[in-house]
Amino acid sequence: MEWFPIPGGFIANWKKPVPPSELPDGVIWNVPTTSRWTLAEAREVMKTIGTRYIWWDWMCVPQVRNDDLGKGLLDAKGEEIGKQLHIYRNSKKSIVWLHSTSWAEESALKKILLLGMTRPGDADPEIVRKHTADVEQWIQTAQKEERWLKSGWTLQEGVLLGDTLLIDSNGKPFSDERFYNEAQATVRDLSIPISVLAHNLASAYFIHVEGHDPDPVRPGAGQFGNLLPKSPNSALWLRRSIKFLVETGLSREYKYVEDSCWALIGAMELENVKVEYGIPMDDVKRQFLSALIAKNQWEMFFLPPPSVFRWLSIADGALLPLGLFLVESHPSPGFTEDNLPQIIFSDEHFGSDDLRLKAKEGQVIGLFRAAKETVTWFRHYRQDEDGLRIVSPRVVAFAEDALFESAWFLPLWDVDIKGEIRGKRCVLLLRFNGESAAQPARAAFGGMIDIWGIGTERIEIDEIILDPTP
Repeated sequence: MEWFPIPGGFIANWKKPVPPSELPDGVIWNVPTTSRWTLAEAREVMKTIGTRYIWWDWMCVPQVRNDDLGKGLLDAKGEEIGKQLHIYRNSKKSIVWLHSTSWAEESALKKILLLGMTRPGDADPEIVRKHTADVEQWIQTAQKEERWLKSGWTLQEGVLLGDTLLIDSNGKPFSDERFYNEAQATVRDLSIPISVLAHNLASAYFIHVEGHDPDPVRPGAGQFGNLLPKSPNSALWLRRSIKFLVETGLSREYKYVEDSCWALIGAMELENVKVEYGIPMDDVKRQFLSALIAKNQWEMFFLPPPSVFRWLSIADGALLPLGLFLVESHPSPGFTEDNLPQIIFSDEHFGSDDLRLKAKEGQVIGLFRAAKETVTWFRHYRQDEDGLRIVSPRVVAFAEDALFESAWFLPLWDVDIKGEIRGKRCVLLLRFNGESAAQPARAAFGGMIDIWGIGTERIEIDEIILDPTP
């Protein structure tokens, strides 16, 4: 089946819906009129596209208030949302129609697209700082000017349809041979420049605090960060800028609070998730987070915990991802992904907030007690109001940091060598309480830590419950 998705954004008038006689066959809910096009005009345009099935977000699901929908339309809404991943995956062509943008005019969106072509002089910290501040301002302005960049629902279109052409209000593409496909601007050309800038800033911060590139085997590694001078002020603005760029997606808006989860099902490629409305928001988050963890497992937990949080905060985007630092890591000898404990969140009825690590059949979970006398270096990833933060012996000695008192480690991967010692990437376990015949072990999640000199005292357990607040 050939689908042609047409995402876009414009002002809808719900007080004046399209007359039922003008609705496409199969659409049993109200469709709003809009500030720019009549449905009749839009259908004439669609006839010129030359494909049998067209999916347009203008009329894709019932969009009036959930209170105004009967059970039948609420069920239909959930079913239609569940279909979107399938539609995007199987589409042959797609466009994003940017109704408030004209490529013939200057705009913040246009500046972001051209960001990768106009790099600043990376050796001058003031130029880099100003350039980064300009990008932050362009992002904020572009989100105000172009609805497609602000809507929560369009995030999945950006993730799943990277090759989608960006068409302006006049139906024109933006052409330049320097774009990703060497021709016309696509969604990918919008995301790549910002992602590259965020990674460069993260690399610069890592070099600032650690003295070397996070991954020396990457081509061009450290080029950006090694040129910036080391100073406390540089570290702070780097952290704040990284935080802003990473949290850009959190500023997206949703008409209904449940959609802050349901609108991400497609973007996260989650399948067999029951989309429900009219249930408590924490229940929505539990279902969403349970599916997210079941699919991604340990990729979900390269996270720095803030001082106070709960597991459902992950669904709110409250924890920043550490993958930006791109620290070289690989499995230990003889170790495979199949050896990792399974992560399970909640229960079959989504009534629990417990997060459990369970050893797979025939295996155990091996934990190591922190030994102050054997630790030669550590790199602990933390988070505060200024963003991601790395704490190492450059900040505080391992033996002097009260957080590590009675700590345990769950080693997962190998990282770089310091001296002659291979580092281990571990889950930091705090306030550990061993398992008994009646209860599994329990500990607080202290985030991820890289340790050199892990120690030798080891215990084996079958299961452990992780509490969220360290």
